[in-house]
Amino acid sequence: MMGLLGILFSLLTPGFSGAQPPKKRGGRPPALVQVSPVLEKMVVTRVMLVGTAEPWSETVVASEEAGLVRKMLVDEGDKVRKNQTLCIQDASQLRLKIEAARAVVAEAAANQTRAEREWGRLKRLYSIKSVSKKAYEDAQFAAEAAVKRVARLQVDLYTLLDQVKKKVIYAPVSGTVVERHTLVGQWLGKGDPVVTVTVMNPIRVMVPVPERYVSRINKGDSSQVIFDALPGRTFKGVIDAIIPRADRAGRTFPVRIEISNSKGTIKAGMLGRVTLLIGNPHKAILIPKDALVLSGAGKSVYVINDQTAHLVQVKPGPAHGSLIEVEGKLKAGQKVVIRGNERLRPGQRVKVVSGIRGDAP
Repeated sequence: MMGLLGILFSLLTPGFSGAQPPKKRGGRPPALVQVSPVLEKMVVTRVMLVGTAEPWSETVVASEEAGLVRKMLVDEGDKVRKNQTLCIQDASQLRLKIEAARAVVAEAAANQTRAEREWGRLKRLYSIKSVSKKAYEDAQFAAEAAVKRVARLQVDLYTLLDQVKKKVIYAPVSGTVVERHTLVGQWLGKGDPVVTVTVMNPIRVMVPVPERYVSRINKGDSSQVIFDALPGRTFKGVIDAIIPRADRAGRTFPVRIEISNSKGTIKAGMLGRVTLLIGNPHKAILIPKDALVLSGAGKSVYVINDQTAHLVQVKPGPAHGSLIEVEGKLKAGQKVVIRGNERLRPGQRVKVVSGIRGDAP
Protein backbone atom coordinates (compact mmCIF):
# COMPACT_ATOMS: atom_id res chain seq x y z
CA MET A 1 0.00 0.00 0.00
CA MET A 2 2.79 2.40 0.87
CA GLY A 3 4.50 1.60 -2.42
CA LEU A 4 1.42 2.53 -4.37
CA LEU A 5 1.14 5.87 -2.56
CA GLY A 6 4.77 6.62 -3.32
CA ILE A 7 4.26 6.01 -7.00
CA LEU A 8 1.23 8.32 -7.06
CA PHE A 9 3.14 11.05 -5.19
CA SER A 10 6.04 10.88 -7.59
CA LEU A 11 3.71 11.20 -10.57
CA LEU A 12 1.90 14.26 -9.14
CA THR A 13 5.07 16.08 -8.05
CA PRO A 14 7.06 17.67 -10.96
CA GLY A 15 10.24 17.76 -9.00
CA PHE A 16 10.22 14.06 -8.63
CA SER A 17 9.03 13.06 -12.10
CA GLY A 18 11.95 14.17 -14.27
CA ALA A 19 9.52 16.01 -16.62
CA GLN A 20 10.58 19.55 -17.78
CA PRO A 21 8.20 22.57 -17.66
CA PRO A 22 7.10 24.00 -21.06
CA LYS A 23 9.55 26.53 -22.54
CA LYS A 24 8.40 30.09 -23.21
CA ARG A 25 8.14 31.08 -26.93
CA GLY A 26 11.07 33.25 -28.13
CA GLY A 27 10.72 37.09 -28.98
CA ARG A 28 10.16 38.62 -32.46
CA PRO A 29 13.13 37.92 -34.80
CA PRO A 30 15.22 40.88 -36.05
CA ALA A 31 13.95 42.61 -39.19
CA LEU A 32 16.13 42.22 -42.26
CA VAL A 33 17.17 45.61 -43.65
CA GLN A 34 19.61 47.22 -46.05
CA VAL A 35 21.37 50.42 -45.04
CA SER A 36 23.30 53.27 -46.61
CA PRO A 37 25.58 55.86 -45.00
CA VAL A 38 24.57 59.46 -44.40
CA LEU A 39 26.76 61.75 -46.53
CA GLU A 40 27.92 65.33 -46.11
CA LYS A 41 28.99 67.03 -49.34
CA MET A 42 29.26 70.37 -51.09
CA VAL A 43 26.31 70.59 -53.46
CA VAL A 44 24.53 73.07 -55.69
CA THR A 45 20.75 73.08 -55.78
CA ARG A 46 19.34 72.18 -59.19
CA VAL A 47 15.82 72.73 -60.45
CA MET A 48 14.31 71.46 -63.68
CA LEU A 49 11.90 73.75 -65.51
CA VAL A 50 10.11 73.45 -68.83
CA GLY A 51 10.74 75.97 -71.62
CA THR A 52 10.27 76.38 -75.35
CA ALA A 53 12.91 76.79 -78.07
CA GLU A 54 12.61 80.01 -80.04
CA PRO A 55 14.61 81.61 -82.86
CA TRP A 56 17.34 83.95 -81.73
CA SER A 57 15.74 86.59 -83.95
CA GLU A 58 12.93 86.80 -86.47
CA THR A 59 13.02 89.43 -89.20
CA VAL A 60 10.19 90.31 -91.55
CA VAL A 61 11.95 91.55 -94.69
CA ALA A 62 9.89 94.31 -96.31
CA SER A 63 9.90 96.00 -99.70
CA GLU A 64 11.46 99.46 -99.73
CA GLU A 65 9.78 100.39 -102.99
CA ALA A 66 6.43 99.63 -104.57
CA GLY A 67 6.53 97.43 -107.63
CA LEU A 68 5.67 94.19 -109.41
CA VAL A 69 7.51 91.02 -108.33
CA ARG A 70 9.51 89.78 -111.32
CA LYS A 71 11.63 87.09 -109.61
CA MET A 72 11.25 85.25 -106.30
CA LEU A 73 14.54 83.48 -105.58
CA VAL A 74 13.84 81.74 -102.25
CA ASP A 75 11.17 79.56 -100.74
CA GLU A 76 10.14 78.50 -97.26
CA GLY A 77 12.76 76.33 -95.59
CA ASP A 78 15.66 77.72 -97.62
CA LYS A 79 18.80 78.79 -95.80
CA VAL A 80 20.04 82.21 -96.83
CA ARG A 81 23.23 84.21 -96.31
CA LYS A 82 23.46 87.84 -95.37
CA ASN A 83 23.14 90.07 -98.48
CA GLN A 84 21.81 87.17 -100.59
CA THR A 85 19.22 88.23 -103.18
CA LEU A 86 15.69 87.24 -102.15
CA CYS A 87 13.39 89.02 -104.58
CA ILE A 88 13.65 91.23 -107.68
CA GLN A 89 10.97 93.75 -108.64
CA ASP A 90 10.34 95.04 -112.14
CA ALA A 91 12.37 98.21 -112.77
CA SER A 92 11.93 98.72 -116.53
CA GLN A 93 10.08 102.04 -116.19
CA LEU A 94 12.65 103.33 -113.75
CA ARG A 95 15.49 102.49 -116.12
CA LEU A 96 13.83 104.53 -118.88
CA LYS A 97 13.56 107.45 -116.50
CA ILE A 98 17.22 107.04 -115.60
CA GLU A 99 18.29 107.23 -119.26
CA ALA A 100 16.25 110.39 -119.72
CA ALA A 101 17.65 111.89 -116.53
CA ARG A 102 21.21 111.19 -117.62
CA ALA A 103 20.59 113.00 -120.90
CA VAL A 104 19.19 116.00 -119.06
CA VAL A 105 22.16 116.04 -116.69
CA ALA A 106 24.58 115.90 -119.63
CA GLU A 107 22.84 118.82 -121.34
CA ALA A 108 22.83 120.84 -118.12
CA ALA A 109 26.51 120.11 -117.58
CA ALA A 110 27.30 121.41 -121.09
CA ASN A 111 25.33 124.59 -120.36
CA GLN A 112 27.23 124.94 -117.11
CA THR A 113 30.54 124.72 -118.97
CA ARG A 114 29.49 127.43 -121.43
CA ALA A 115 28.16 129.68 -118.68
CA GLU A 116 31.34 129.37 -116.64
CA ARG A 117 33.48 130.07 -119.73
CA GLU A 118 31.44 133.18 -120.51
CA TRP A 119 31.67 134.34 -116.93
CA GLY A 120 35.44 133.92 -117.02
CA ARG A 121 35.68 135.96 -120.22
CA LEU A 122 33.57 138.82 -118.86
CA LYS A 123 35.47 138.70 -115.59
CA ARG A 124 38.71 139.51 -117.45
CA LEU A 125 37.04 142.26 -119.46
CA TYR A 126 35.45 143.75 -116.36
CA SER A 127 38.86 143.87 -114.69
CA ILE A 128 40.06 146.25 -117.44
CA LYS A 129 36.77 148.18 -117.50
CA SER A 130 35.85 146.87 -120.95
CA VAL A 131 32.32 145.70 -119.94
CA SER A 132 29.71 147.02 -117.60
CA LYS A 133 29.24 145.77 -114.10
CA LYS A 134 25.72 144.55 -114.97
CA ALA A 135 27.01 142.39 -117.82
CA TYR A 136 29.61 140.90 -115.49
CA GLU A 137 27.04 140.18 -112.73
CA ASP A 138 24.57 138.67 -115.21
CA ALA A 139 27.25 136.27 -116.43
CA GLN A 140 28.15 135.38 -112.83
CA PHE A 141 24.50 134.73 -111.97
CA ALA A 142 24.05 132.55 -115.08
CA ALA A 143 27.12 130.47 -114.23
CA GLU A 144 26.04 129.94 -110.60
CA ALA A 145 22.50 129.03 -111.68
CA ALA A 146 23.90 126.48 -114.13
CA VAL A 147 25.96 124.86 -111.35
CA LYS A 148 22.90 124.63 -109.07
CA ARG A 149 20.77 123.17 -111.85
CA VAL A 150 23.30 120.44 -112.56
CA ALA A 151 23.49 119.60 -108.85
CA ARG A 152 19.67 119.38 -108.61
CA LEU A 153 19.41 117.19 -111.68
CA GLN A 154 22.15 114.91 -110.36
CA VAL A 155 20.19 114.47 -107.12
CA ASP A 156 17.15 113.47 -109.16
CA LEU A 157 19.29 110.97 -111.08
CA TYR A 158 20.78 109.50 -107.89
CA THR A 159 17.26 109.15 -106.47
CA LEU A 160 16.20 107.13 -109.49
CA LEU A 161 19.34 104.98 -109.25
CA ASP A 162 18.63 104.35 -105.56
CA GLN A 163 15.06 103.35 -106.38
CA VAL A 164 16.33 100.83 -108.92
CA LYS A 165 18.77 99.47 -106.37
CA LYS A 166 15.93 99.00 -103.88
CA LYS A 167 14.04 96.95 -106.45
CA VAL A 168 16.41 94.13 -105.49
CA ILE A 169 15.64 92.87 -101.98
CA TYR A 170 18.47 91.28 -99.99
CA ALA A 171 18.64 89.16 -96.84
CA PRO A 172 19.58 91.40 -93.89
CA VAL A 173 20.92 88.43 -91.88
CA SER A 174 21.99 84.84 -92.38
CA GLY A 175 19.20 82.47 -91.41
CA THR A 176 16.29 80.39 -92.64
CA VAL A 177 13.22 81.49 -94.57
CA VAL A 178 10.22 80.38 -92.51
CA GLU A 179 7.49 82.24 -94.38
CA ARG A 180 7.07 83.66 -97.88
CA HIS A 181 4.57 86.52 -98.17
CA THR A 182 4.51 87.14 -101.92
CA LEU A 183 4.74 85.43 -105.32
CA VAL A 184 5.91 86.30 -108.83
CA GLY A 185 3.42 88.65 -110.47
CA GLN A 186 2.08 90.10 -107.25
CA TRP A 187 2.21 93.82 -106.55
CA LEU A 188 4.22 94.91 -103.55
CA GLY A 189 3.44 98.18 -101.89
CA LYS A 190 6.11 100.14 -100.10
CA GLY A 191 6.68 98.41 -96.75
CA ASP A 192 4.83 95.20 -97.68
CA PRO A 193 6.38 91.96 -96.29
CA VAL A 194 8.37 89.76 -98.65
CA VAL A 195 9.71 86.91 -96.47
CA THR A 196 10.32 86.16 -92.80
CA VAL A 197 13.87 85.07 -91.93
CA THR A 198 14.77 83.51 -88.59
CA VAL A 199 18.20 83.16 -87.02
CA MET A 200 18.48 79.68 -85.46
CA ASN A 201 22.13 79.73 -84.39
CA PRO A 202 22.41 80.39 -81.60
CA ILE A 203 18.93 79.39 -80.52
CA ARG A 204 17.25 80.48 -77.32
CA VAL A 205 15.03 78.66 -74.86
CA MET A 206 12.57 80.82 -72.94
CA VAL A 207 11.95 79.46 -69.44
CA PRO A 208 9.41 80.78 -66.90
CA VAL A 209 11.34 80.79 -63.60
CA PRO A 210 9.34 80.97 -60.33
CA GLU A 211 9.95 84.09 -58.27
CA ARG A 212 11.48 82.08 -55.41
CA TYR A 213 14.38 81.13 -57.68
CA VAL A 214 14.89 84.19 -59.87
CA SER A 215 16.91 86.12 -57.28
CA ARG A 216 19.35 83.19 -57.00
CA ILE A 217 20.36 82.98 -60.66
CA ASN A 218 22.55 85.35 -62.68
CA LYS A 219 23.28 86.21 -66.28
CA GLY A 220 26.11 84.00 -67.49
CA ASP A 221 25.20 81.01 -65.29
CA SER A 222 25.47 77.65 -67.03
CA SER A 223 22.55 75.29 -67.56
CA GLN A 224 21.70 71.98 -69.19
CA VAL A 225 18.83 71.44 -71.61
CA ILE A 226 17.27 68.26 -72.91
CA PHE A 227 14.54 68.13 -75.55
CA ASP A 228 11.79 65.53 -75.70
CA ALA A 229 12.21 65.43 -79.49
CA LEU A 230 15.97 64.70 -79.20
CA PRO A 231 16.22 61.80 -76.73
CA GLY A 232 19.61 60.90 -75.31
CA ARG A 233 21.16 64.29 -76.03
CA THR A 234 22.06 67.02 -73.54
CA PHE A 235 22.84 70.58 -74.63
CA LYS A 236 24.86 73.13 -72.68
CA GLY A 237 23.30 76.55 -72.31
CA VAL A 238 24.06 79.90 -70.73
CA ILE A 239 21.62 82.35 -69.16
CA ASP A 240 21.64 85.23 -71.63
CA ALA A 241 18.94 87.44 -70.08
CA ILE A 242 16.65 87.61 -67.06
CA ILE A 243 13.58 89.66 -67.97
CA PRO A 244 12.58 91.74 -64.90
CA ARG A 245 8.84 91.59 -65.53
CA ALA A 246 6.81 88.79 -64.01
CA ASP A 247 3.79 87.01 -65.38
CA ARG A 248 1.08 88.13 -62.97
CA ALA A 249 -0.86 84.90 -63.16
CA GLY A 250 2.00 82.45 -62.56
CA ARG A 251 4.44 84.76 -60.73
CA THR A 252 7.22 83.63 -63.03
CA PHE A 253 9.96 85.62 -64.76
CA PRO A 254 11.03 84.93 -68.36
CA VAL A 255 14.64 83.75 -68.53
CA ARG A 256 16.44 83.37 -71.87
CA ILE A 257 18.89 80.49 -72.31
CA GLU A 258 21.36 80.67 -75.20
CA ILE A 259 22.38 77.37 -76.86
CA SER A 260 24.75 76.79 -79.77
CA ASN A 261 22.83 75.29 -82.71
CA SER A 262 25.37 75.28 -85.55
CA LYS A 263 23.93 72.11 -87.11
CA GLY A 264 20.33 73.29 -86.82
CA THR A 265 19.36 70.25 -84.76
CA ILE A 266 17.12 72.22 -82.42
CA LYS A 267 13.96 73.53 -84.06
CA ALA A 268 11.79 76.42 -82.97
CA GLY A 269 8.88 75.27 -80.83
CA MET A 270 10.60 72.21 -79.34
CA LEU A 271 9.87 71.50 -75.68
CA GLY A 272 13.01 71.81 -73.57
CA ARG A 273 13.63 70.71 -69.99
CA VAL A 274 16.12 73.12 -68.47
CA THR A 275 18.20 72.35 -65.39
CA LEU A 276 19.29 75.52 -63.59
CA LEU A 277 21.85 75.83 -60.81
CA ILE A 278 20.27 77.76 -57.95
CA GLY A 279 22.51 79.74 -55.61
CA ASN A 280 26.09 78.99 -54.55
CA PRO A 281 27.65 75.65 -53.53
CA HIS A 282 26.82 74.74 -49.91
CA LYS A 283 27.44 71.91 -47.48
CA ALA A 284 24.48 69.57 -47.09
CA ILE A 285 23.47 66.29 -45.46
CA LEU A 286 22.48 63.78 -48.14
CA ILE A 287 20.64 60.47 -47.91
CA PRO A 288 19.14 58.13 -50.52
CA LYS A 289 15.57 58.96 -51.44
CA ASP A 290 14.60 55.40 -50.52
CA ALA A 291 15.45 56.13 -46.88
CA LEU A 292 12.47 58.45 -46.45
CA VAL A 293 9.34 57.05 -44.81
CA LEU A 294 6.07 58.75 -43.99
CA SER A 295 5.37 58.90 -40.27
CA GLY A 296 2.70 60.60 -38.23
CA ALA A 297 4.85 63.72 -37.87
CA GLY A 298 5.84 63.89 -41.53
CA LYS A 299 8.95 62.55 -43.25
CA SER A 300 11.36 60.45 -41.20
CA VAL A 301 14.23 58.00 -41.54
CA TYR A 302 15.31 54.98 -39.53
CA VAL A 303 18.82 55.25 -38.13
CA ILE A 304 20.51 52.02 -37.04
CA ASN A 305 22.35 52.16 -33.73
CA ASP A 306 23.42 49.04 -31.85
CA GLN A 307 21.31 46.86 -34.18
CA THR A 308 18.20 48.85 -33.25
CA ALA A 309 16.05 51.07 -35.49
CA HIS A 310 15.56 54.63 -34.26
CA LEU A 311 13.05 56.93 -35.97
CA VAL A 312 14.44 60.40 -36.75
CA GLN A 313 12.31 63.17 -38.22
CA VAL A 314 13.79 65.09 -41.17
CA LYS A 315 12.83 67.90 -43.51
CA PRO A 316 13.50 67.00 -47.16
CA GLY A 317 15.15 69.52 -49.47
CA PRO A 318 16.25 69.55 -53.12
CA ALA A 319 17.08 66.27 -54.84
CA HIS A 320 20.46 65.46 -56.39
CA GLY A 321 19.95 62.42 -58.57
CA SER A 322 19.16 59.44 -56.30
CA LEU A 323 20.10 61.48 -53.20
CA ILE A 324 18.16 64.17 -51.41
CA GLU A 325 19.11 66.95 -49.02
CA VAL A 326 17.60 66.70 -45.54
CA GLU A 327 17.59 68.76 -42.38
CA GLY A 328 17.38 67.00 -39.03
CA LYS A 329 19.38 65.25 -36.34
CA LEU A 330 21.56 63.30 -38.72
CA LYS A 331 25.34 63.13 -38.94
CA ALA A 332 27.63 61.99 -41.70
CA GLY A 333 28.54 58.32 -41.34
CA GLN A 334 25.32 57.20 -39.64
CA LYS A 335 23.49 54.29 -41.25
CA VAL A 336 19.95 54.79 -42.49
CA VAL A 337 17.62 52.04 -43.66
CA ILE A 338 16.88 52.05 -47.40
CA ARG A 339 15.21 48.62 -47.78
CA GLY A 340 12.80 47.06 -45.34
CA ASN A 341 11.95 50.36 -43.65
CA GLU A 342 8.26 50.15 -44.57
CA ARG A 343 7.64 47.46 -41.92
CA LEU A 344 9.92 48.78 -39.20
CA ARG A 345 8.82 50.10 -35.83
CA PRO A 346 10.83 52.42 -33.57
CA GLY A 347 13.04 50.39 -31.24
CA GLN A 348 12.79 47.22 -33.31
CA ARG A 349 15.83 45.00 -33.54
CA VAL A 350 17.30 44.66 -37.04
CA LYS A 351 19.79 42.60 -38.95
CA VAL A 352 21.70 44.32 -41.75
CA VAL A 353 21.95 42.22 -44.90
CA SER A 354 23.11 42.82 -48.46
CA GLY A 355 19.76 41.81 -49.99
CA ILE A 356 16.22 41.08 -48.85
CA ARG A 357 14.43 38.07 -50.27
CA GLY A 358 11.14 38.91 -51.88
CA ASP A 359 11.90 42.62 -52.29
CA ALA A 360 11.77 44.18 -55.72
CA PRO A 361 15.18 44.95 -57.18
